[in-house]
Amino acid sequence: MTQYYDKNVNRVLELLNYPILERCNQLESVFNECNIRELQDIFPNVVQSVFGIGDRGIGWGLRTTTKKNAPQFFDTLFQFFAPMGPLFQICYRLLNDAIKFEINLDQLPHKINEMIQTGQYSLFYADLLNVDTFRRQVISLSLNAFDYYILHFCIYATFPLHKMYPAALQVHNEHMKTVYFFLTAEYLCNFLPCRPDSVVMPPNICPTVKSPQPMPIQPLQPKRSPKYLKIPSTSVYDASNSNAQFIRNTVSPRVHAWRTESVLHFFIDTWLRYDVDETRDLPSSEFIRVVRILIKQTHSFANSAYIDDTPMVNLRKLAQPMMRAPFYPFLKSTMGRWPLDSSFSVVLELWLSYIQPWRYGFDWQLQKSNENNIEFLTDNRYQTFILDNLIIYTQIFVHILPRFERLDFTSFPNVIMLHRLVKVSKVFNQTGLPAKLLQAEQSFGGSYLKYDSPRKQNTFLCSANSPGSYEWDNLHYDDGYTPMFGDAMQNTIQKFLKTICIARDQVIKEIIAKTEENKERYKSLGIFKRIFNKIFEEMSCDVQKMKEYNKIPDILESAVHTLGAMFNVDVPDISGEEIDTTSPNCTQPHFSLYDDSNYLDVSRISPFQMMNNLANIKASVDPALLPIQTYECAFLVRLLHRLSCKMNEKFHQEIEALWYRSDIKGKLARRIFYGPMTTQWFDKPYGESALCEQQLPPRLSLRYFASYQCLFFVAIFCIIGYIKCHTVIIGIIAAIMVLLTFLYMCSF
Repeated sequence: MTQYYDKNVNRVLELLNYPILERCNQLESVFNECNIRELQDIFPNVVQSVFGIGDRGIGWGLRTTTKKNAPQFFDTLFQFFAPMGPLFQICYRLLNDAIKFEINLDQLPHKINEMIQTGQYSLFYADLLNVDTFRRQVISLSLNAFDYYILHFCIYATFPLHKMYPAALQVHNEHMKTVYFFLTAEYLCNFLPCRPDSVVMPPNICPTVKSPQPMPIQPLQPKRSPKYLKIPSTSVYDASNSNAQFIRNTVSPRVHAWRTESVLHFFIDTWLRYDVDETRDLPSSEFIRVVRILIKQTHSFANSAYIDDTPMVNLRKLAQPMMRAPFYPFLKSTMGRWPLDSSFSVVLELWLSYIQPWRYGFDWQLQKSNENNIEFLTDNRYQTFILDNLIIYTQIFVHILPRFERLDFTSFPNVIMLHRLVKVSKVFNQTGLPAKLLQAEQSFGGSYLKYDSPRKQNTFLCSANSPGSYEWDNLHYDDGYTPMFGDAMQNTIQKFLKTICIARDQVIKEIIAKTEENKERYKSLGIFKRIFNKIFEEMSCDVQKMKEYNKIPDILESAVHTLGAMFNVDVPDISGEEIDTTSPNCTQPHFSLYDDSNYLDVSRISPFQMMNNLANIKASVDPALLPIQTYECAFLVRLLHRLSCKMNEKFHQEIEALWYRSDIKGKLARRIFYGPMTTQWFDKPYGESALCEQQLPPRLSLRYFASYQCLFFVAIFCIIGYIKCHTVIIGIIAAIMVLLTFLYMCSF
């Protein structure tokens, strides 16, 4: 028996080093052969291997495997870790009061460790604590198999893989969603069901694993008074016929919803207490997206409390208050440090999801309608939510506005960022929402946030029909409260709109001037150059910049009207004198973003100083490596690029010699080949930007043959050659001769 036992355990440990596909397939069969004792011994090893515990590594690659880069691995991993998959089957087989797994407090995130050590934990954690009776300190958590896996799953998202492993950085974008992303959505939808009649699958799993326990351990004397999450008693339930027998038997709701309770606490406490101070790494974009899934699903879970008559109703009523306390410092710190680039939209979407719980209300009529048309509802449930979360509505907007004020709105990427802020303003402009926020600010004023104890927060749900009291952490807002609709904010918005209007008028002037310049340049070209440019037209940097530039005035105009309507501020009238005095042509001190001196403060650079610097920046990207355009055949671009690289590698000396010749061959070579240049890019192998350079010699690029215009031109000659000479070869030779003739005549 002992030999058979060792064989199964050793076999599992051996399989943990196998390739993913073989590992998952064979582990499932071995798990079925193991008894409870064997599973108890190997389960911690399997979980630690999955999440890379110990070396804080990639583990099984849940956060690096996507449907696009490894479809077979993706499907195998998703099925293995699904709620009805092999791993959860092990968890459910190990659910027994006598089988516990310990996790040291050192393995927990910093803020959760601090919460437990200071005694600010809820009643949920009270029966999970493992206390050293001699030192009278909590040393670990004692968890059942389900809780052990779920907690490790949550902690895994906090590992900065995007900084430690360059491969992980490549998949943390909107178009490359990982196995972890989809598993998060699957777990939350299964264990936090939005429908009251939904059943957590699989049903009837060990209902005694979280039976009611007496008050938590009292000998501990933490630094602060403990605060417990009081699970409501059964007396708050409606004494309907369907629940009368349940109430008489006084069965704890934990018997029916203990998995939901665990998932709710572990996900919220682990993710929303993520430490984002100045000394720690920013989370990845993927982490912000999975937190958004948590916010949306928690809203859906909580919004159906008013029609739920099951034992899960108490948890539904507590879900949103549980998020509120940790979410504000998490979101404020993240927005204060997150770079203002395209990834900032992920953080804005997280904020918008939290402040719009009505978008995730469980209402069958709303489910049938278009989600984009769901606006603020004048429902007491949502009005109470707004009052309780006023600072998350108003102070986040007040906090991020100064960052946008420093942007140069003559730059298209910055204008796109402003467009995202306008999207936020449109949310605040929903019918009835601005009036409700203004009413809340006028009712509570600056004293709303100035409290030393959570008990002073008189807007919290503490009425008679409240399910219980979930107390806030001892949060202190030393920076005070800035009214969002106060006079100071209106003056700030007025100055902000004035800056936008000046940038808009300046861009319009530059568009007009650039259009006239392009017309004059086109008229100066000879007839052959015009024909050549029409046939072999490429999307140059100047043309692409002009297309982006033409979009800027409309976006800025929309921003001015939207922000003005939100704060009831008139559109400022910009005079010609104001435009001239603040134009880029006025004298400004010279600066460079690559200045290594210590006294350069980029935050004090005006937008027009930034524009002056941008105007002197030259193209630093190889034209052959630009993204594939809509007028190009993607297959041919890749094929011709590989062919060009082979020819440049083989004939680089001959190409360079031709480029520097001064005769007719040199002139033709300078028309055919790309000239020497210095390419620059920012390398981020470990999450830190480093400016890199590479000198490129003269080189051949066949990319212009991949444009549809060129293909049409060649096809016409092939058809003519086939009609005249019954072969397409003659047409191709004729096309090459015509091309060389044009190049020769354009060289003079």
